[in-house]
Amino acid sequence: MIAMDTLNAVGLRPSTFTGRPKALVVDDDEAMLALLKVVLERAGVSVTSASSGPQALRLAYDHRPDVILLDIYMPEMDGLTLCQRLRELSDVPIIVVTACEGSESLTNAFASGADDYLTKPFDNAELLARIQACLRRVPKPVDGEDCIVLGQGELIINLRRHGASVRQHEVHLTRTEFDLLVYMARNRGRVLTHAMLKEAIWGEDTLDSTDCLKQFIGAIRRKIELDPRRPQWLVNEHGVGYILMLD
Repeated sequence: MIAMDTLNAVGLRPSTFTGRPKALVVDDDEAMLALLKVVLERAGVSVTSASSGPQALRLAYDHRPDVILLDIYMPEMDGLTLCQRLRELSDVPIIVVTACEGSESLTNAFASGADDYLTKPFDNAELLARIQACLRRVPKPVDGEDCIVLGQGELIINLRRHGASVRQHEVHLTRTEFDLLVYMARNRGRVLTHAMLKEAIWGEDTLDSTDCLKQFIGAIRRKIELDPRRPQWLVNEHGVGYILMLD
């Protein structure tokens, strides 16, 4: 439980965001909801809150938020189930904000469709940086570019539909998986360091998202590689980063 006194110590500069984006915050802890509301509203975000999964689904449908923040442990419907249900509605960015730590929790969140993962207690500046990164990073087609075709058509990324096909089979990519794959495809054959990839996806102000990056690289490999344990396309540059070996 977070003490209500902490609400008076947020101290963020106003108007971090422009255009007043809309956020849906989902948590059964009233103090956490209040804290997140203060942090986001002082940064220029319009906030709607929910204390349960079913309520969040209704509000997501009615308000069409630009980003959703949700906890894992909640009554009636846990956050992972909620994340899966939200993915049936839209590809809105979802950030899990939870006290759950460990790789299994992280993996389950991303497998359920989350775009990012932040543990409590969190740094306010990092939370805002991650939200900002989610809101700005939708890959835009360049003039005349509808698809990126690699490996003589073995991997096709459709930039208009935000989809991909591998060896003529459609694969489902989460928003973050798609963003990562597009960034690597546009820089194919080039070693991309961990720092470069993290900045491209989560922003330069993010404190640490190495574990998130590893989880997403593993997820992409499971969807595009014939043998994810022995990747041929998305390979490690040991101690440096990754390289997409397709042209």
